[in-house]
Amino acid sequence: MNHSGLSTQHSALSTQHSALTIAERRGLMEVALGRAPADLAIRNARVLNVFTGELLAGQDVATRGQHIAYVGPDARFAIGERTKVVEADGQTLLPGFIDGHTHLATRYGVEEFVRYAAPGGTTTVITELIELASVSGLQGITAMLDALVDQPIAFFGTLPPLAALAPFMEQPAPSLDQYRALLARDDVVGLGELPWGNLLREVLRPAQDERPPAPGELVEPPAQVLRPAQDERLLELVVETQRAGRVAEGHSAGARGQRLVAYACAGIGSCHEPITAEEGLERLRLGLHWMAREGEIRRDLEAFAPLWREQRVDLRRFILATDSVGPRRLLEQGYLDQAVRRAIALGLDPIKAVQAVTLNVAEHYRLDHLLGAIAPGRRADLVLAPDLRDLRAGAVYSRGRLVARDGALVVEPRPTSFPRRMLVSVRRPRLLTPADFRVPAHGAARARVRAIELVTHLVTREAEVSLATEAGEVRPNPEQDVLKVAAIHRSGKSADLFVGFIRGFGLRAGALATSMAWDSQCMIVVGADERDMARAADRLIDVQGGAAVFAHGELLAEFQAPIGGIISPAPLPEIVRDPDAVARALRHQGSRLEDPLLAADVLTTAAIPHLRITERGYVRLKDGALLGLWLE
Repeated sequence: MNHSGLSTQHSALSTQHSALTIAERRGLMEVALGRAPADLAIRNARVLNVFTGELLAGQDVATRGQHIAYVGPDARFAIGERTKVVEADGQTLLPGFIDGHTHLATRYGVEEFVRYAAPGGTTTVITELIELASVSGLQGITAMLDALVDQPIAFFGTLPPLAALAPFMEQPAPSLDQYRALLARDDVVGLGELPWGNLLREVLRPAQDERPPAPGELVEPPAQVLRPAQDERLLELVVETQRAGRVAEGHSAGARGQRLVAYACAGIGSCHEPITAEEGLERLRLGLHWMAREGEIRRDLEAFAPLWREQRVDLRRFILATDSVGPRRLLEQGYLDQAVRRAIALGLDPIKAVQAVTLNVAEHYRLDHLLGAIAPGRRADLVLAPDLRDLRAGAVYSRGRLVARDGALVVEPRPTSFPRRMLVSVRRPRLLTPADFRVPAHGAARARVRAIELVTHLVTREAEVSLATEAGEVRPNPEQDVLKVAAIHRSGKSADLFVGFIRGFGLRAGALATSMAWDSQCMIVVGADERDMARAADRLIDVQGGAAVFAHGELLAEFQAPIGGIISPAPLPEIVRDPDAVARALRHQGSRLEDPLLAADVLTTAAIPHLRITERGYVRLKDGALLGLWLE
């Protein structure tokens, strides 16, 4: 480690993202002038020029090393004895696809991601780094960046601002000096998604003219507001990001009008949260890059289609992104290529669809000098496809090397390793017992308590429930769909644990424990029975993370994810099988949610409204207030 605590592995390996040297530039010029042979020549292709929107027939492309040296008619002058010649026979040659916003630490490892994403034409991925950072701070950031280096396709990272539900959950965040050092890395392109509510709460005090409560509306006792107005850590990170020549990524779900404008004033450059064409257009008009999602959590392209079918809007700041793709979808449908095909099927011009995953992305991240186009001096990331509308890649080249052919990877990903600390991240001072999940009653026959109510499997609201007490405890009511939910600090540095209630999860019996909770160091446990809750939580301590379902004292299903408690090193087909088994077990116990495991995982994020949970209590996103269980 150096003085700032940063890993040194990147210094030797991440030069793949640096500017070309004088020698490299000279070599490309020599090939272009016919004074030196190319390493690779692709002949007679129909090249898509993303700068002009033209399809140019009869074009040759010649490369030297990792970069393009010549594009134009008849490159025979650049072909030597050792030049690899590929006859395109009129097929379309496209720039390699760039995913501008994803979460790579999504249950599967880097190697499995590369194995299934690259054959579709994805050659560059820009990923958020929040998952391991939420668990292990700076070490999690550098461990993930180091795992991404020297793979068959290229990766960049956006640094997590670690804007959590509450300041005490932001303790893993690096220092400002450490952020500055990270921003100087070649493989870091900016600051990751920053929820607008967190940022605005730094500079805006609560309005004094709040409307009075409506009849029957829940009225809470005074709450502790967690973030004082003078705390400007997040705004300072945005400023430092721009000083470093990088970009700050946005997350403005629900922000409109003046609040969205104020958010843009903070220096935010993009947003991937629109779910309607109107929301997307509003962001384009403010100068933001709009990243339209078609992935695992959201698939919104159909809602956006009227924008290109019915309106004449310039889409040069329109980007297609996945925001992550789950294991089954990645295995069976592909990656970013599936989003491009979907956009084309919905009426988007194929050339504009390709621009949305190439040049538009590169320009946003200020990488267009390096990638995003088939042009001299750019990286030789190339996709050869028989049909522009169907876009099934026949051959994929990354940095001048063939990496996939006919839907299969032809080079092996580099094996990754993680520090031991990342493999023992689910820790408690002691094992949990049923008593840890009991809620003592205040003596009355019934208790009036605050609960999380699931509106969808992602969105929640604040609810009031009345529950019976028995033997001095407040009891859940599975018959009325009211269960217990616990947030448990799992880093080993704290014994904090909060037990609340949740409505809408649907279990009649049993419990689920997951260590994959978003943006936190928490384990989440949802259950109808305290014994099963304790067994499920302790199982994750034993196997170091993932998800476990218990009912009547028996383990019904589990998914083991020992890397940071969120990633499995297993092959992708196995990773598909085990979470599916968890979901089936939960449905067998009564849950009717579309994705019950995801519904539990998101209970700790500040990115989705409205009521969330921490190891110290509920947090209401509207004002950042820490709320307790009792309403009277």
